[in-house]
Amino acid sequence: MRSTAALAFASIVLAMGIGCAPSHADLSPPTGPSALALTAVAWNPANADVGSVVDVVEQDKTLAIFSSKGVVTFTSGAIASTDAAITEWRSAAAIPSPDGVSTWLVGIDGAGRVRHVTEQASPVDVSNHYGVGSDKVTSVAATAGIVTFVLESGFAVVEGTAVTHYVVPQPRSVATGMGVVAVADGIAVRIFDHGRETDIPLPDAQLVAYDGAGDLLAATSHALYRVSAGSVERLYDVGTRTIHQLGAADSVVWLAIDTDLARWSEWQLAFGTGPAIAPDARLVPSRSGDVWVMSGGQLQRWGVAAPAVDGDEATWTATVEPVYAAVCSNCHSPAGSGKSSSNIDLSTYDAWKERRARIYTRVVGQAGTPSAMPPPSSPVALTDAQRAAIEAWSKP
Repeated sequence: MRSTAALAFASIVLAMGIGCAPSHADLSPPTGPSALALTAVAWNPANADVGSVVDVVEQDKTLAIFSSKGVVTFTSGAIASTDAAITEWRSAAAIPSPDGVSTWLVGIDGAGRVRHVTEQASPVDVSNHYGVGSDKVTSVAATAGIVTFVLESGFAVVEGTAVTHYVVPQPRSVATGMGVVAVADGIAVRIFDHGRETDIPLPDAQLVAYDGAGDLLAATSHALYRVSAGSVERLYDVGTRTIHQLGAADSVVWLAIDTDLARWSEWQLAFGTGPAIAPDARLVPSRSGDVWVMSGGQLQRWGVAAPAVDGDEATWTATVEPVYAAVCSNCHSPAGSGKSSSNIDLSTYDAWKERRARIYTRVVGQAGTPSAMPPPSSPVALTDAQRAAIEAWSKP
């Protein structure tokens, strides 16, 4: 099915009652946002030249870089293949195949054509398969079986064999989630649900994104909102600073605010410490919780820094935990593991720390006696090196 919805934009704006929408003048920026320690994540250990990067897609264990070098794929941090047949790209995504039985890696080339990318052949034009063969595509996104192609004249929604075209003047941001497409156009957030349109006034609406829970988030230049039940709820106001990127993956939402990365999670905004990003940076959130940052053709990956581990726990992890896994876990695994014959779970550092003195006595002080651990009846025994590791860590 193919239909076209031409929207009488001026009349819609008048009917939306813009004066009822929230005004930035009524909002005051909150104080005390939390800090989030970020660290660079190594994705290209060999520092291989991947050209000027336009987009990045993670599909299963493959990382695909769309750049001036063509399509460069990585597996386990190393280049697996390079196809230089097309070196001009606009966008890329992993989307449902036309028959819906698999997932295709596609890129939008410089001419606005949809190209299916595989390792077996050069990218193939599949625009007609998705009902956009006569259009120039600028970007693509997909979720929950729906593909959205942003066009020079609006956007097209593909669900199975149904293709619906919408003429929307200058959509600034398009997001797809839970079978629904949302558009920010600078005046409102417009939601398209299988042909039914709902317009929610939000002056200066610039960005939209669906998180993993299906919540629709929208951003103006200076505030973040949740859009629900035909209304908007302000979540955070950044004052005079500017939000210029918004992207979501599962329950984590990343924002670019001036030169800062920020993360909205569990109803809190945290500003990242560490990286300074360019004002024109584009964000591609990863389902891992990390975020890809592209600017000036350069690609970086940032993630939340692991909490600091004190020296004692680090020593236990390096020297004692392997002994636990090899020997002690036979009897001291978590309840319900099907392996434990003891009521004492020693699978964590905290459990060992709590029993440090008693462990030393049973493993070292009572070695060779009926009270030793492991007991003489145990099917496994400690080697001298394993016993020495526990002694070194647990000795008073």
